[in-house]
Amino acid sequence: MNLDELTAGIPTIERRGDLTFEINSIEYDSRKIKPGCLFMAVRGFKTDGNTFIGDAVKMGASAVVTDEPASGIPLPMIIVPDARKAMALIADRFYSSPQNSLIMTGITGTNGKTTTSYMVKSIFEAGCMSCGLIGTIRHLVGNETVQSANTTPEAPDIHSFLSRMVQAGQSACTMEISSHALALSRVYGIRFRAVAFTNLTRDHLDFHGSFESYLDAKSILFSSLSGDSTAVINRDDPYSQHIINVSRSGKILTFGFSNESDLHPLSLEMDSGGSRVELATPTGEMNFHLSMPGRFNVSNAMAACGIGLACGFPKEVVSRGLENLKSVPGRYQTINAGQDFTVIVDYAHAPDALERILATTREISKGRVISVFGCGGDRDRGKRSQMGEISTRLADYTVVTSDNPRTEDPDGIIAEIMQGIPNGAAFEVIPDRENAIIRALELASSGDVVVIAGKGHEDYQIIGTKKNHFDDAETAYRILKAMK
Repeated sequence: MNLDELTAGIPTIERRGDLTFEINSIEYDSRKIKPGCLFMAVRGFKTDGNTFIGDAVKMGASAVVTDEPASGIPLPMIIVPDARKAMALIADRFYSSPQNSLIMTGITGTNGKTTTSYMVKSIFEAGCMSCGLIGTIRHLVGNETVQSANTTPEAPDIHSFLSRMVQAGQSACTMEISSHALALSRVYGIRFRAVAFTNLTRDHLDFHGSFESYLDAKSILFSSLSGDSTAVINRDDPYSQHIINVSRSGKILTFGFSNESDLHPLSLEMDSGGSRVELATPTGEMNFHLSMPGRFNVSNAMAACGIGLACGFPKEVVSRGLENLKSVPGRYQTINAGQDFTVIVDYAHAPDALERILATTREISKGRVISVFGCGGDRDRGKRSQMGEISTRLADYTVVTSDNPRTEDPDGIIAEIMQGIPNGAAFEVIPDRENAIIRALELASSGDVVVIAGKGHEDYQIIGTKKNHFDDAETAYRILKAMK
C-alpha cells in the first residue's frame, strides 16, 4: 500500500512531498529502520522520537509521520495532531485490519489482568475457538510464544501479532491492557467485543504522577468503547461506579460478591486446593471448581465469565473453560519439591496485591505465614512503606529483601520499606534475594506457607542497568531439593 492510501482519512495538519510510493514497514524505533519504511516519530517514556528523525533519514527511511512540525527534513512528511493515535490507525491499516477477523477482548485493572486473560483464553478454547493472547508473561501468537517486553506492546507490534493470529487460523484474541498502553494510545482504534475492569489500587504513580491520572488512564478503555461492546465491571471496587459512568458500551455486566451484581456467588467453598463456586449469572446458575485458590481468583473467574457470556458462549462452555485452567505461571504458583510446607511464588508487587495474597494465604494456612518481598527501584516510592506494614501485619514473619533495584541503592529501598514496619514486628533484612529465600525456607515448619512475592514469572533481576538471570520459582525449587 502506498503512503497516500495508507494515511487517507487520518486526521492530518499538513502533508509534504510525494506520498505515492509503497511503504514496506512501519517503525517507531530508529535503530530498526530499513529502506522503504515509514518512521513514526512518537514520544516514549524517556525519549522523543522526533530527536531521531535525522537518524531515520540516514538509515534510509522513506517518510516520517510526526506531530511536531519540523523543517529541513529531506523526506516526505505527514504532520498529524497526535502521532501516537495516527500510528495506531496506520498500523491497523498496514496489516489489513486483522482485528476485523478476530473476536477482540481486553482486561484492565491494577491486579488480576494476567490470570483473567488466561481464563478467557481457556474459555474460548473450551468453545473450540483458538484464541491468541497478548500480555505480561508472554504473547501467545498462533503456535508461537513471543517474549513480552511490555504488558501491552506498541500499536505496530499489536497489529502485527493480530495479523499473525489470523494467518495461523485463530478466531479470537484476549489482551491485558495496561494503564501505560491506554495513556500512550497503544490500543487506540481497536474495537473490543468485551472488556473487563478488575480493580484499581495504587500502582505506576511514577509514570502517571497521581492516582487521579492513573484512574483517568484506565477510564480511556471504557470511554472509547463502541455501542455493540460489553463492559464487565467489578462492582466490589470503589471506582466501579466511575467506570460505569464513563463507559460508552452498549451493555454493562457487573460482577462481585454481593447479590447486587449481575454475576455473584450463590455458594462458595475455598481451601488450599481451590474453590467450588455456584455462580448466579444472567443466563442462569453455573457451577465450577477453580483450581487456583483465593477470593481474588474467584473474582478473576467472574470477570472471565462475564467476558465469555458477552461473547456468546453458553454457561456450560464457560464452566469447562474455567475448570480446564489449572495454573498461571508466577500467579499464586505452588513450588513442590516434596517438602511438608507450602511455597507460593506470586507477582504481587503493589500494596493491594500483596495484601490480597497474604490475606488469602492466612485463610488457607494451617501454620505460620512467612513472607519474602522487596520493592523495585526507579518506581513509585510511596508504596514501599505501605508494603512493609502490610507484610508484617498479615505474615507471622517477614524477610525483607531486594527486588529489581535498578539504578537505586538496594539498602535505600529497604530503608523506605522499613519505615512502614511497626516496632515489635517479626522481621529481618537480607538484601541478597537468594539468601532471603534460603532463610525463609529454613524457617518453615510442617503446615507453614512461605510466600515469595514481587517477581512471579520474571526470570531476571535488574541491578543497575544489567539484567541478571534470577527466577524465584527455579531458585526456591533448587533450594528445597538441596534442603531435602
